[in-house]
Amino acid sequence: MSLNKQKNDDEIFHESIQFHQSGNLNDAQKGFDYLISKYPNSSDLLNSLGTLYLQLGEDNKGCALLEKSLQINPNQSKISFNLGNSYANQKKISKALEFLKMAIAKEPNFIEAYKKKGEILTHLKIHNEALSCFKKAIKLVPEDMEILNGIGVNLLELGDAKDALEYFKKCIKINKTVAIFYNNAGLAEYKMNAFKESIESFDKCINISPSTGRFYSNRGLSYQALKKLKIAIENFNKCISLDPDYPEAYWNKSLVNLFQGNYEDGWKLYEYRWQSFAKGWARSYTKKLWLGEEAIKNKIIFIYPEQGHGDFIQSYRYIALLKDMQPKKIILEVTEPFYKLINIQDDEIEVIGPGIKPPKFDLYCPIMSLPLAFKTQISSIPNKYPYLLTDLTKNKIWRDKFKNGNQLKIGVCWSGNPLHKNDLNRSMSLNDLLELISLPFEFHCLQKEFRQEDQKELNKVNIFDHQNSLNDFSETASLINMMDIVISVDTAIAHLAGAMGKRTFLLLPDKSSFLWMGERKDSPWYPTIKIFRQETLGDWQGPLKEIIKELKS
Repeated sequence: MSLNKQKNDDEIFHESIQFHQSGNLNDAQKGFDYLISKYPNSSDLLNSLGTLYLQLGEDNKGCALLEKSLQINPNQSKISFNLGNSYANQKKISKALEFLKMAIAKEPNFIEAYKKKGEILTHLKIHNEALSCFKKAIKLVPEDMEILNGIGVNLLELGDAKDALEYFKKCIKINKTVAIFYNNAGLAEYKMNAFKESIESFDKCINISPSTGRFYSNRGLSYQALKKLKIAIENFNKCISLDPDYPEAYWNKSLVNLFQGNYEDGWKLYEYRWQSFAKGWARSYTKKLWLGEEAIKNKIIFIYPEQGHGDFIQSYRYIALLKDMQPKKIILEVTEPFYKLINIQDDEIEVIGPGIKPPKFDLYCPIMSLPLAFKTQISSIPNKYPYLLTDLTKNKIWRDKFKNGNQLKIGVCWSGNPLHKNDLNRSMSLNDLLELISLPFEFHCLQKEFRQEDQKELNKVNIFDHQNSLNDFSETASLINMMDIVISVDTAIAHLAGAMGKRTFLLLPDKSSFLWMGERKDSPWYPTIKIFRQETLGDWQGPLKEIIKELKS
């Protein structure tokens, strides 16, 4: 663009606008630069040039000009939105939310601002706020599919799969050709344990978008839940062939392999957790990650915890194998509830609590990678039992509390962490245990925490409550030590009792962890555990009746 001095400024401005709209950004920029040198406080010019810079990828310049325009004329909701959008693209999330909030305050019916804000909050996993944002927006446009879907996604993340499904169905009713709506409906049905219905939804999704890998992976999960494992693997493999960079498919495949006892492939694929659900926990150190490839003799190795308490207990057995490799030192980080228990196990292990910077080390390994490092097969699971010992001083205190009891002592744990991804299936209510705890034995509660409804019923039933004494796993272990039998759902209590070599009856849902495999009544990980499985998902009375029969006999 050559600036013709015979043209007045209005003509140059409109010509620059035309250049901008036609995509001739260089000439548009020349015109705006010329005009802004003459009118540096024109909010319209600052807006035009700022928007152009954003299109050119010069975000810092663009945002600076837009902010200046906004200072001159604060009532520009569109500028606030553009700034919010730009800062979101730049991953400057707090600034993005600040300007989107500003845009909505200036224009309460600004639908796109609501959508963008809801999208950001959803990505940040601030689901309650995202839901509130989308629900305000849906009042303005009741049939906006993007907003309806946003409500459904956040309800699903908040655990309300039933209501989420209704919103996805509304989306499908409006437009039956959008694959993601069927995918999301399938995910909601999966969460509701409606696995056949979820497969039907995924089928429709895949018919619309047959080249999207993750849809096959999601369908594979439903086949996995129905124990159609061959078809599940086929779906995970199809996903990988279409999208080799989709980590969840490898992770899902690992769990099927481990469930089937194919540990060689299963443990290798298990490492994909760091790119999948566990990526938020991944650690990075300058030292080398150890996965069993080299000798550790005379080296210092650092082991850190991950995932749940049960996973830590399951993998702690490998510390003894590490010692056999003659390292110079083993440093083991533990979460706070484990510190006192693990600190008394072995004086040669340096145990550190959470948040403590570890001393210098040569190699490191997350604790759930130790089965891979030791090339664990079913036949080579470390089987020295017990591998967790109790505190002798605490044992004496608990013995004194129990010295007058002569009946068979049974410890029970019927529910776990409500945040566990499978807690809906693995936990039961205290009312489910009423027939069991009516037997003429002495029942003791091994749980520290209770559901609100169970807390209300606790004083009405035949069970001793020790929750005020269970400050950590050291106390819980000493209480378990006093029991003749432990009865537990799949929680850290079951793992702890198994690691102590205590006779344990494990109650499993039909949809359970890979660790317990399928159909078996025993566990290759814990020889003193006997498994009682649901035949129908959600029905605990079947396995409980088996336990009652065994106790009576």
